[in-house]
Amino acid sequence: MVNVTRTVTLRVPAERAWALLRDFNAMPQWNDTVRSSRIENGPADRVGCTRVLEFDDGGLWTHQLTGLSDEDRCLQYRITGTPQPMRVPVWNYRARICVQSLSARTENSYAYEASACAVSWRAEFETDREADMQERAGQVFERGFFGLRACLEP
Repeated sequence: MVNVTRTVTLRVPAERAWALLRDFNAMPQWNDTVRSSRIENGPADRVGCTRVLEFDDGGLWTHQLTGLSDEDRCLQYRITGTPQPMRVPVWNYRARICVQSLSARTENSYAYEASACAVSWRAEFETDREADMQERAGQVFERGFFGLRACLEP
């Protein structure tokens, strides 16, 4: 099993970041690797719904929402449909995005304001091209974090 994890600190309250991220259909608003999204079997906050994403390379991927917790500010999804043929084969892909408040925490000698949070995105999957898939997943995560900053930070 291959794991890819990225975390970013945002200068916004966790509740604000979570409000955007918990919308399973909002990914194109904050991640420029995604051209479009549509929800099937919705609404977008119902566990079991699916989103069909068109990525910047033209590939269509289908994700199923497998968990959503407002209390923990976490969502989980898995890939249920992939473009054919696949440039980089991947299977058993599962991911989790969580938002944690950094209020009153100190990290690397930096005291966060009350309005800061950490967003963690973790995926695990199987592939026969580990380096290629780690690179692509990392690109999608990093572009997403860049977009979250652009959408949310002052």
